[in-house]
Amino acid sequence: MITTCDWEYKVITMKRPGFFQMNQTPNDDEITVLLNREGAQGWELVNALGYGTLHPVTLYFKRPR
Repeated sequence: MITTCDWEYKVITMKRPGFFQMNQTPNDDEITVLLNREGAQGWELVNALGYGTLHPVTLYFKRPR
């Protein structure tokens, strides 16, 4: 038996502030704070993409409606 569940999704692109910042990748503490905050609101991390230290990290979340 297949049941349907409506999901809602959220995308967060994490980068360091500042236009001339050479390293846009957030540090572990910054990511941990964000993940704990989103998890407390019922969001589950389903994917994360990062292309190296010069690029931001994009986090993909979902939760049931």
